[in-house]
Amino acid sequence: MKFTKLNDDNSWLWEFDSYSLLVDPWFTPQQVDLAPWFSTQRHVTRQPKVIELPSFDAIFISHSFSDHCNKETLLQFPETTPIIAIPSILRKIKSWGYFQNLISLEQAPFEMLSYKPSGLLDLVHHAYLLKTKNTTVLFAPHGSKNQKLSFEVDVLIGTSTLYELPFWLGGTVNLGLNNLLDLAQNCKAKWILNTHDEAKLGTGVVERFANKEYVENHPQIKFLKTGESFDFIQ
Repeated sequence: MKFTKLNDDNSWLWEFDSYSLLVDPWFTPQQVDLAPWFSTQRHVTRQPKVIELPSFDAIFISHSFSDHCNKETLLQFPETTPIIAIPSILRKIKSWGYFQNLISLEQAPFEMLSYKPSGLLDLVHHAYLLKTKNTTVLFAPHGSKNQKLSFEVDVLIGTSTLYELPFWLGGTVNLGLNNLLDLAQNCKAKWILNTHDEAKLGTGVVERFANKEYVENHPQIKFLKTGESFDFIQ
């Protein structure tokens, strides 16, 4: 299985079993949550152009937030592009009245399981288990505290960045390095790949209260930059 990082944040191309999956494409300069005065984030590195991307079979969206489900980026793709996601995300995308081929995880041409956050009010720490013919991948771009994530995987993709907010702004968004290493230990991951670690420029209320801790290297984690790939061979 081949993993290619398309930017320094959370956009990927995964290639497996003669299938190519584009993951969480956000290539516009900035994204806004709720309103610009509340939270605006900007990429600090050059982003790929949609017309320059390699070919792929479908787009997978992991979270409803605009740095994962980025409307301005997604609307640059043809309306016939297959979009794969959990129901709540598909409802959001359907409301745009553009895409014609919305596919639930259960209907996807590959096996992927969704693991909800462990807390009732937690809307952030969603994780996914992808099972290909030869590879198992746990994708947890914000981290996860779900106790059910104790099976063995080949590759864990998660964040080493700690991004903390006060509880009244949602609490900890990215759970950071310790959570990533705990996940890797619980799942006996053979490889750890970094994601969602770009040091973006932020403005607004959220940025004012955010505490961020970045990790540039760690002996247990393979850090990929934009355009770099990792081939997992069983």
